[in-house]
Amino acid sequence: MNALGFLQLLPGPFNFLRIDADELRRLAPDYERTLPIPRPVFLADEGATPVLGFAVAASERMEMLRSALRQFLAAEEAVQISVLSRETLDRKIHTQAWDRYRALLSRALENATISSFGRQFPSAFWLYHSLDIARFLKETPRRVLRQDSELGRRYGDQIRYRVLDRYLDRVLQTSYEVVQKVAAATEEVEEELFPRLLTRMRDNVLIFTEDHISHDFTELSVYFSACLRLDGREFRQRYDELVRWHDEQLALDKELAATASYLLGAGGGGGEQGTARGLLIRPGYVKFLATRKAWNTSRLLTPEGVLVWENLLEKLKEFELLHALRRSFITIERKDGRLVARDFGPARGIAGAAASGGASGTLAVSPATRPLDFLEPWVVDPRVERFGLIYDISDFSQTVSLLQRSGEGSQDEAFRMMFRYQRRVNRFAQSRRVKLEKYLGDGAFYSSREATRPLIAAIHVQRAYAHALTEGFPFDQGLRIALNHGHYRLIPMGDSGPQGGERYEFFGHGLVELSRLVTGKTTREVEDIKNLLLHFGYPAQAVERFFEPLQRRDVEMIDKSEEARPFYVYLDRNGSLINQGIVATQAFVAKLSRERGVREIHRASEGERIYCVTSFEDGAERIPIGFRPLGAAQLKGLDELPVYEVIDAAPLPSAGWLALPPGDLLATLDRELRRPGSSR
Repeated sequence: MNALGFLQLLPGPFNFLRIDADELRRLAPDYERTLPIPRPVFLADEGATPVLGFAVAASERMEMLRSALRQFLAAEEAVQISVLSRETLDRKIHTQAWDRYRALLSRALENATISSFGRQFPSAFWLYHSLDIARFLKETPRRVLRQDSELGRRYGDQIRYRVLDRYLDRVLQTSYEVVQKVAAATEEVEEELFPRLLTRMRDNVLIFTEDHISHDFTELSVYFSACLRLDGREFRQRYDELVRWHDEQLALDKELAATASYLLGAGGGGGEQGTARGLLIRPGYVKFLATRKAWNTSRLLTPEGVLVWENLLEKLKEFELLHALRRSFITIERKDGRLVARDFGPARGIAGAAASGGASGTLAVSPATRPLDFLEPWVVDPRVERFGLIYDISDFSQTVSLLQRSGEGSQDEAFRMMFRYQRRVNRFAQSRRVKLEKYLGDGAFYSSREATRPLIAAIHVQRAYAHALTEGFPFDQGLRIALNHGHYRLIPMGDSGPQGGERYEFFGHGLVELSRLVTGKTTREVEDIKNLLLHFGYPAQAVERFFEPLQRRDVEMIDKSEEARPFYVYLDRNGSLINQGIVATQAFVAKLSRERGVREIHRASEGERIYCVTSFEDGAERIPIGFRPLGAAQLKGLDELPVYEVIDAAPLPSAGWLALPPGDLLATLDRELRRPGSSR
């Protein structure tokens, strides 16, 4: 993502940070490798505009970490108070608080580091955690004042920063220990694992001590006195005078006005970019003003004050950049069986947020949301439920071998036709919001969060194949399509470059199931056994003679009446799946039934095969689709899997269709087609 686009994702307004690409590159030259990028958080209505941010789980363990942090910081405060007041203190409480917090912190850091894979999880953790630190330390002077008014007046500000120093010393040591442990276990380089952002945050105490800074920085009185050793009130008075003087000079000094006009028109942005105050937040501009004859050090900033302002401005910009990111965290919790967001940061401005969320102050989000939980091993749960679609062209490799013998021209033309076919399929899928996950050589794998979309896409994939055959498509040995609903796992593939987003690959049981459904591999795969015997040195002719009766029996299992159709799916007498059409799992059909609800269903027949047919809307077209239960398929490496044949029912003559009582598709299939004497 480019620098300007990154800044435009951040929730404003900004008092010091300018929405300008050069500004970001100057503050964070390596922002692509340092800063996490806000991601879409989809609402319950996934068609609505998503919220940009970081979904984080309101889990019990995350709350334990927050509680342990407060207890340790409170214990450290007590230590600092006891030192300054010269009173004795039981250090056991401090040690126990640190041990509890360190255990949880180490677990969170280890999980974030191991699970990151280029997703900047450690940086995201420190942004999220630092806001809790800042909110606690912001109140330190008041707590000390309530406990001891005299000590609070004299040392309250100092205690705040002394607590932060002790905290950062311990935390940095713990972080190094975690990185060393993870690097040894994963064979990674320590320097690459340690979060760069933590080092940047350590050097800017504002990030750990403030949760808001206004344009006149009135919140920084403690910072001025305790860190800069300055009178904050006097500095603000001089700065306010600078603002007024600058306005006057722009009106009186034509040279300065021309310079200002050029700078204001040079692009960029910010909360006050179009005003005179907007010039003062440009690095080096106040230093430039201080060289002018009209500059009066008795009224305006002194030379030392100018340097303080330039350094402070850099820290203020960095604070607003990082604070905008941590304001983007959206707390997600499970309530009444659904996911809702509270403290939803950038989502506050969404019109009707409370209405769509139900309860006031909450916002319902998509049930597919996978929030960050740094106390869980994977941080983001890699398991997802998806509807999957795979299509696979039969005997692709064999056809390619034949084409190679026909000459280079024939082979090139065949692959051009294959390319056009895949482009056509992709257009169908994209228009129906079915996502291409990966190409599989002679096919592709698509996913969706709805059952209807891949079902309709499967019909169009099959129709496109039939049309391609009329155009001379050389890969004419058949097309196999499978549909399922199952559990998948997502593998993050690391950083895809500054201009790219995160990329994931699907793997796991759901994908294995789909691949078995299109290949039809069974647990008694003859070719596997033959290859094993050949590997052990048995003569090829002897192996072929041994398996010849079994292969001849397999040929006898072919159902010629089934295979007389252009597209077909059936189970042979051994329970093996023969797929040259569209097959769907029972889980897919069950989810489809719940998704579509009560529908008009007809009973239709094609030869001896009986189907339950229902229509699905596809834009202006209504597509009749037939379903037929086949039984339990025996697939390699899987338990027996109930499967259904799915057909495009448009070619079936509708005159003989029998209207059935409207109802649930799966229940109707069980009632109508699983009775004794009905087709399998």
